[in-house]
Amino acid sequence: MKITRRPAFLIAISLAVGIITSYFMIKNKYFLSLKIILIIELIYFLFYLFFIFDNSKKSIYILLIILFFILGSFLSANLEYQYQHKLSINKFSNLSSAQIVAELVFDLGDLESDKLYLKPYLINGQKVRYGKILVHSQLLKAYNNGDLISLELDTALPPSPLNPGGFNYLQYLKNKKIFLQGWNLKNINLIQRKNQIKNILIQFKLSMLNNINNLFSKNNAAFIKSILLGEKEYLSYQQENLLRTVGASHILAISGLHMGIIILCFSSILFKIFSKRINALYLLSLFSLIYIILVGTSVSIVRAALLALLFLFSSEFNREGDFLNIISVTLIINLILDPSALFTVSLQLSYLLVLALFYITPLLSQLLTPVLAVSFSAQLASIAVTAYYFNEYAYLALITNLWLIPYIAILLPFIFGLTILSLISYSFFEPLAFIVETGLNFLFKGLELMTVFQERPLVIAKPGLFLIVIYYLLLFSLPYLFQKRYIYIRARKYLIWQKIIPIILIIIIISFFINPSSNKLEVNFIAVGQGDGILINFPNGEVMLVDTGPPGNDGRSIEYNIISFLNNQGIKNIDYLMLSHFDADHAGGMPHLFKRKKVKRVLIPPFKEKTELHNTLEAEIKKKKISLNFLNSKMMFKIADCKIDILNPELNNLKEDRNENSIVFLLTHQNNSFLFTGDLSKEGENKIIQKYKLADVDVLKAGHHGSKNSSGSEFLDQINPKIVIISVGRNNFGHPAAEVIAKYNEKSINYLRTDQRGMIKCISDGDNILINTFK
Repeated sequence: MKITRRPAFLIAISLAVGIITSYFMIKNKYFLSLKIILIIELIYFLFYLFFIFDNSKKSIYILLIILFFILGSFLSANLEYQYQHKLSINKFSNLSSAQIVAELVFDLGDLESDKLYLKPYLINGQKVRYGKILVHSQLLKAYNNGDLISLELDTALPPSPLNPGGFNYLQYLKNKKIFLQGWNLKNINLIQRKNQIKNILIQFKLSMLNNINNLFSKNNAAFIKSILLGEKEYLSYQQENLLRTVGASHILAISGLHMGIIILCFSSILFKIFSKRINALYLLSLFSLIYIILVGTSVSIVRAALLALLFLFSSEFNREGDFLNIISVTLIINLILDPSALFTVSLQLSYLLVLALFYITPLLSQLLTPVLAVSFSAQLASIAVTAYYFNEYAYLALITNLWLIPYIAILLPFIFGLTILSLISYSFFEPLAFIVETGLNFLFKGLELMTVFQERPLVIAKPGLFLIVIYYLLLFSLPYLFQKRYIYIRARKYLIWQKIIPIILIIIIISFFINPSSNKLEVNFIAVGQGDGILINFPNGEVMLVDTGPPGNDGRSIEYNIISFLNNQGIKNIDYLMLSHFDADHAGGMPHLFKRKKVKRVLIPPFKEKTELHNTLEAEIKKKKISLNFLNSKMMFKIADCKIDILNPELNNLKEDRNENSIVFLLTHQNNSFLFTGDLSKEGENKIIQKYKLADVDVLKAGHHGSKNSSGSEFLDQINPKIVIISVGRNNFGHPAAEVIAKYNEKSINYLRTDQRGMIKCISDGDNILINTFK
């Protein structure tokens, strides 16, 4: 590629490489090396400028490439510089009743939630400069964006992931320059009220949101606010799950689809109103800018708006718009605005999809109809990134998007127009809302119908980054390999590659769905917060989930902890679900688990009294015809070369307290042993050691999350564990108890806590146990 033909592409690559270089240096904590590299980059830039630069077009482009490489390096390093700086608010984490003087910042893309941001100037009387604090407060909604306030609050660092596949909330907020979270706000006082243009936009958007709420039913209003204005606060989990299942989650993100539809509609109207096309383009640019700001300035919408406007302006100035140059300009602008966006799924998917639609679709159109070619190109572009970040793939998306995208393309302009016109005369345009209501009802009926063909998305174990890179290099080499060549000798040498590359791509795609077993026993103590969730991978490939942890709102706790980990490991089905007992912190996630995974067998203890969770389980078993087994003491069964001995409960001696009826079992893998005790108390522990002659165990799951009522001295002396795993999270019960920790230390028993070390993995080969922690 000649540098003078597509300079923007090479400049964008240079900027991205500079960002990546700094990112990996910072990630691996090579701070001194990074400083040296930045100095070398500056020296080389000056050397080229003064000794090589010759004012030619090629020389100018080379200078820009060097400059943008340096810019990328500095932009990426700047975030870490701010985070580590002595004036960063990062130094004020874990404070109680910290006194703050800060500017109030509203997020235009998220006005309906109670989330706001504080840009502090003083914390406990000390001057700060870098970082914002995320707070949740309806009280602060009474103030304006930009107001200067004083208040007291508790501070904490955002949580980092505790399990493989977990969402890194700490890094997500850090990339947005939000370094702390604030809680328990009090003594709020206004110091200075500020009037900013942003407040006008806030009021305008709030008026639009209010009209949408009045025009439409609750669920439809929530959906409209999401696809039109980026507000997802009231979108139900059922709606999100339905869209994810059928591969249509992308319509919830304001993206190129939405921006393209809106620009197309606005431009067609404005070009008819204005006699001079250039004036229409200026006004269209202004409308686009306002809309981008209103919905939160996401990467995909900036890319889509710039791409469309640059193409429109290029024709106005009699310049043929080169696609690769124009898309590169949008990438340069996005990365300058937010260099960390390069490592986000939104930017990667946005650009991969548009590149595939431009380069891969024409190739596939030779074999498929145009509509199918577009849909298939989008799937080829998204499958690897989707596998890497989400570990799920909805193959139904190929069919769903064939009708969904045209449907939305028709419906969205009408919704947008109705919302704007209702601001002018609500009563006059209100009757038209039933058309949208009817259209959306048909849309969701259609989506529900699609779930008949695919109940759940396919699960993909997280592929390696190297494999992902190879996949996309091969995918985007196809247009070059299959381009027409009129010289036979040159064309012939590509024939073999035209066969090999597609075969390799197919093999890579197939490999995404293959998840070989390790032939070892793996026991994973998942960090589920205050509760238990243990995944056992047996040597024959079967898996057992012991407890499901707490549910959280709409099942979000198990979704973010257990389901995300199962997907990360490529686990599609649960062969055995064992519920040690039916307290919410052990079985609360069970209803949601049945929605997300196929469960083959359920193992539970006998009970004296049913709970609501028992009723839910009974309904699921009848509905899905799942095998149910009750476990009690003296039972034994084998899975692969592992033996499971049930030590509790006693069938004829059930207690009123469900904790005392917990399933306690000894898992033996050749010469290694694991003891799981549920929430059993000291009394129950003593009965077990009196009844069974237990030998030393390698790994003990601490009873009742390290409660003072468990882990008795006699019990510990009898089983003499080499290590104890405490499954615990933030709680008000004092778990793990200080006296229990003291007891472990006194007896020289090593212990690990899931709240401190994240997921704890024990790998047994039958003779030795290797223990890895996530943190």
